[in-house]
Amino acid sequence: MIINRESAVSKNRLNLKLKPVFVGQLMILESLEEPAYAFSEGHFIPILASNEGITPHFIREYAQNYNKEIFLFEKDFQILKEKLREDLTKLTRSLSIGDISKNSSRHINLLTMQMGNLYKDPFNDELLNNQFQNSKNLSNFLLTNKSIHSDVYHNLKQQSYHYTLKQPLLSSIMVLSFLQTLGIFSDKENQEFFLSSYFKDIGMSFIPREKFELSHLTDFDKLLFSQHAENSMKILEGRVPLNQTQLNIIKNHHYLNHKIQALAAGKKFTSDAEFITGLESAMISAIDILVAMTNDRPYRDPVSFFKALELLKKVLADDYPQEFKALVVFIKNFLSK
Repeated sequence: MIINRESAVSKNRLNLKLKPVFVGQLMILESLEEPAYAFSEGHFIPILASNEGITPHFIREYAQNYNKEIFLFEKDFQILKEKLREDLTKLTRSLSIGDISKNSSRHINLLTMQMGNLYKDPFNDELLNNQFQNSKNLSNFLLTNKSIHSDVYHNLKQQSYHYTLKQPLLSSIMVLSFLQTLGIFSDKENQEFFLSSYFKDIGMSFIPREKFELSHLTDFDKLLFSQHAENSMKILEGRVPLNQTQLNIIKNHHYLNHKIQALAAGKKFTSDAEFITGLESAMISAIDILVAMTNDRPYRDPVSFFKALELLKKVLADDYPQEFKALVVFIKNFLSK
């Protein structure tokens, strides 16, 4: 690692030139053409020299000593984005060659990295369509390789990505696996539900990153979060091939959260949302809650699947008793693999 002296003027200009990326993304590069920086105690610190080799040791040490983000100049940021896109495309074509569990886990890691870039630039059509196509390819692969669902879920869960990047894909893997187990929907429908689940939170790109670290939100912050589902629909509509059912699921995927909040407040749940609640909507919403509760957050520890299912029972079991029982059995089997 390097520490250089720089003029105060140069340091003050860095925030206009640097782009934050998840430090783990650097594993796909051998070196950078410009220096990379950490941001610590209100200052940018040069941390990696240009053309200095990038090693797993550096990435681990950086994450331990600083945080999960590292700052790159625009040139290296664009090189990284293009390399990520190339690696995703290449891996998509060879998922079935060799160890399919390792291949799919690597594909999932690359998708998660690229989702971070998409959150920073949600109106980039090329990036959005690349992410959509690669996630669709992943869903095709998972549909034909059900035995690896639990492995790839737990592999991603153990990674150190920010929860806003892990949550959508963790939920979607579990949604696809559970709905495929139910056997009610066709493969095409299950794929549509996977994609709905995966892209449902892209509206969070409008929320400042620091808000996701807070345990207590202001009224304005709560408004920002409450609008993310509708913003997701607006970002996606007409730009990727999602049908109206998928868009409605995305727009209303927090309706079970609203039922839980009403229950906690001792109120009757009412909604004027323009959608028909179906099994697929209920399951996507339920599994999103289940995954969120059982994974940690900066401001709280995770709860057990048992406690999460206890809560879901109160808002799901009356309308979908058989499906809720099936979900309990599914979770038990999913965790035991």
